[in-house]
Amino acid sequence: MARSVLVIGAGVAGLAAAWSARRRGASVAMISAGVGETALAGGAVDDLPWEQVERAARLLGGDLPARDLAPAARQLATELGLWDVPQAEAARLATVAGRIRPARGRDRALLDLGPLRRTRVLVPRAPRAAWDADALAEALTDEPFARARGLRFLPVDAPVLRFDDERRIADGDLAARHDDPARLHWLAERLRGAIEGAGGAGAILLGPWLGARAPRAEALSARLGVPVGEALIGAGSPAGLRFEAARDVLLDAIGVARRHGRVRAVSEARVGPGDAGERVAVHVEGEDVPLAADVVILAIGGLAGGGITYAPPERGAGTDLPARGAAPFALSLAAPVALGDGRGQLGVVSSMQGPELDVTTWPRGERPGALEAVGIRCAGVRAAPGILAAGAAIAGRARTVLDAVTTGLRAGDEA
Repeated sequence: MARSVLVIGAGVAGLAAAWSARRRGASVAMISAGVGETALAGGAVDDLPWEQVERAARLLGGDLPARDLAPAARQLATELGLWDVPQAEAARLATVAGRIRPARGRDRALLDLGPLRRTRVLVPRAPRAAWDADALAEALTDEPFARARGLRFLPVDAPVLRFDDERRIADGDLAARHDDPARLHWLAERLRGAIEGAGGAGAILLGPWLGARAPRAEALSARLGVPVGEALIGAGSPAGLRFEAARDVLLDAIGVARRHGRVRAVSEARVGPGDAGERVAVHVEGEDVPLAADVVILAIGGLAGGGITYAPPERGAGTDLPARGAAPFALSLAAPVALGDGRGQLGVVSSMQGPELDVTTWPRGERPGALEAVGIRCAGVRAAPGILAAGAAIAGRARTVLDAVTTGLRAGDEA
């Protein structure tokens, strides 16, 4: 009989775990509720935090060579069909904050500045609250990467918005309109006019508007004959919508059963008298009968994704002091696992209020603070008998897309 694996969480770590376990013949189901960490991501596909990569490159006086993906990670990326992860050179992404930053890969809708040399990049003006083409073009042109490569960003007038409501609707809603081939054709013709009016260009940088079901930038680039793509934004990018669409297609293709529900507890227990051996029980909110699996994988995210919650002991205080000192973090579901911060503890307890947050939660130099590093203490990906963890749920791991892929693949293999 195939081993049964239940993955809790539908972000990139959960997807990698489910995909890996299915490759090895397991029967896999996935349960999730709400929007997770990956759905909020901007589309950069990092292996290490990009600030560390940039700092190391400055110290060494040149760009760092990109580390290749493990074969399984590259195969997953290929089957997902959403990411471009160059073999040798890291991508370079323009952010709406006016920075050009490295990334190991990117959502295919984002513009990669890496291959460009000594050319102009057009930045169309658009009357949207979060898009200031003039300020963005000036800031990007002044970036060291742009100066070294001879890139100049030029704000231009181009009617990229078609209807009045597009001044105000969310980025995701505007992106969804470009899933329509007719609308994409309309945009291509306006951008073609902008290129001709500017006397030519090497690329076009737009806001996060190029598709919600799939990245439409490549089709637009093919029409115009120059690279077109999005700038990188923070939480709320349509890149999250594109991930969810690509994830659902892949899960259906590999035969992973999906269900919606909020897990409130995971326990090591014999689920019923007919079960042979110990299995893991998963208790879902609003359901009387728990789910059962041979192995459960917790891919529930960290603080940003809601897998870890902030629960300071003073919340339970009476008129005087809390009943006891305690760590200010907790797992979002009940499970027989311990929390840590990657250094073996959550901080020094100094009072009835628990650890000193000013000391333990903020990063210092290369050391991440507890807000970034807190999670489940694991031996590799093993959290407890029958329970594995993946992604940002694990203490002390880098909070990046490719690290989530790495731990998800390992959890799926071990399950």
